Amino acid sequence: MVCMEVVLELDGVCIETAARREYEKLVRELLNQDDEEKYAKLEFLVEFLERADFHRLRSSGFDGSRRTRVRVWRKGGEFVVEEV
Repeated sequence: MVCMEVVLELDGVCIETAARREYEKLVRELLNQDDEEKYAKLEFLVEFLERADFHRLRSSGFDGSRRTRVRVWRKGGEFVVEEV
């Protein structure tokens, strides 16, 4: 089983906005060229955007108030967000 993960840049934007921007970037790239790995990341991001508790994540410091990179991955059925 492949461990899917996405790295997001939080630089003046919260984790939700960063995830939405990454989603939009992947959609644009996929319109130009099919790529199974990017399509899998897109599906992962859609699920993250639909299921994540962004209020809790912003309250946990992923609010964009400082520049950081985070890795989003899944452990079991839950999403894990950690700084990298």
